[in-house]
Amino acid sequence: MSATDISGNGQPPGRNGTAVAENTEMMDGIAPDVFHRRWRILGAMCVSLLTVMLANGSLTLALPGMSADLGLTTLQQTWAMHLYALTFAALLFTCGSVGDRYGRKILMQVGLAGFTLASVYAGFVADSGGEVIFARGLMGIAAALVMPTTLSVINNVFPRRERARAIAIWTGVAGAGAGLGSVLSGVLLEHYSWHSVFVFSAVLGLAAFVANQLLAPESRDEHETPVDWLGGLLTTIGILGVVYAITEGPSHGISDPLVLTGLIAGVVGLGLFLWWQTRVKHPMLDLTLFKNPVFSISTVACLIAFFALIGSMYAISQLFQLVLGYGTLKAAVLSLPMMIPMMLLAPLVPVIVKAWGARWTITAGLALMAVGFFLASFWDAGVGYWAVMLPMIVIALGMSLAMPPATELVMGSVPRNRSGMGSAMNDTSRELGGAIGIAVLGALLSSGYSDGIADTVRALPAQLGELADSSLAGALQGVFPALQQSAGGETANSFLYVARSAWMDGLSTALVVSAAISLVAALVSGALMPGKKKLGRYVTSHEAPSDAAAGTAASADEARKVPSA
Repeated sequence: MSATDISGNGQPPGRNGTAVAENTEMMDGIAPDVFHRRWRILGAMCVSLLTVMLANGSLTLALPGMSADLGLTTLQQTWAMHLYALTFAALLFTCGSVGDRYGRKILMQVGLAGFTLASVYAGFVADSGGEVIFARGLMGIAAALVMPTTLSVINNVFPRRERARAIAIWTGVAGAGAGLGSVLSGVLLEHYSWHSVFVFSAVLGLAAFVANQLLAPESRDEHETPVDWLGGLLTTIGILGVVYAITEGPSHGISDPLVLTGLIAGVVGLGLFLWWQTRVKHPMLDLTLFKNPVFSISTVACLIAFFALIGSMYAISQLFQLVLGYGTLKAAVLSLPMMIPMMLLAPLVPVIVKAWGARWTITAGLALMAVGFFLASFWDAGVGYWAVMLPMIVIALGMSLAMPPATELVMGSVPRNRSGMGSAMNDTSRELGGAIGIAVLGALLSSGYSDGIADTVRALPAQLGELADSSLAGALQGVFPALQQSAGGETANSFLYVARSAWMDGLSTALVVSAAISLVAALVSGALMPGKKKLGRYVTSHEAPSDAAAGTAASADEARKVPSA
């Protein structure tokens, strides 16, 4: 390797030896050609991440047209919607470990190729509900190969001093991507059939595949740590069961045989996984990491942030459609303002972290989320669009502060040769947070609505009362038109106001609970997260803002070399 290559400035070492030394330090052991294209690599990783994130939320608006064309039953619709997220979440840990052992780039490329082919199959070939469900399952498996490796690659191609900014951009894309899927699919469905949603996924997957092939380097665990296959099986069963129970429990009830089976399998699977991790020589998840307050608190912060994002997006979508009367596409488009802060603020967060420290940045973000939820709890049935959006923007600002440093600290708490483990933990906490957010808000909404409308339900005929009690959508679409015909507009409008007010009361309760959870997380972060001077004791690959970190931060980094593509 020549000195010209190392310095990247075209000057021989004798003429500018100081510049060479400084640039060598800045490169942090990264191969020169990889270092010089690191920001383009980040772009490729973000396209790959966006590909799998958009697919997670893109099917909602396409489902009615797909159901009409293919004759999907209610059960088939449920599996077509949820199988992607279930397989995606269940396999993240295993895929992160496999990528570390056998190569992150090759695993990501296999995932993108599989994702693209499955999307093509669903868009051009599938002509039955079973085939679409099969394709969605394959897409979820492929997405699990892609997402953890994107963050692992970023962690391995950026030097410590730039890693925070790169990870912040990644988190901004991850946060915004979670809400953009329904918007883009709605735009497509305005002009094309439901097939276009899968075609778009295929085009994006192909673009990501080509970009990664040209730009991304291969990297793997230089210690060749064996994959804990039994641990992978147990965590897959555990997460699959728990996420299924959380997702389906609110609508089917805990006593439903499938929900109960999923819950039992999930609890047993995760219990056995944790037991096995304490006994296996090379665990898939090193449980001692949870003794590290940086790792544990940052993981909780990521979970809470996605609890807020996915849960609030669910609530906003319902509010826009059922209370404000917006169509599905309009509701999706009007939710975009809360995505903008995440895209714009996230890359600037490292500057704030440098000034405040990670502890107070994360704490401030969680506290800001709590404030946003508390303000939103004052909504009533007469709320307007901007009265809804302003608290949601406050929540988004809080997430933008909390997620980037929390994600970076999770990655910095594990050795860089095991980046897949840190990435899988981060991604799994996000998926679980989103599922829990929907479940908690959904359950509180349903309970609050049922309590608020109980007296009105008793005054209605039995059939209409049962329909009104089932959901606000049932009240609007079934009971309200029936009352207009049988009792007149005044009675129907009075019922409509009561139903919407009951639903808003349930939402207020859910938002107060969300505010309390965020506030507790903020207090825990402020009290237990190490400050600037102590941060270096708890990280392995994070550039702590103090001299104390220098001796502890990079034992794995010093020997690490990322080979060129």
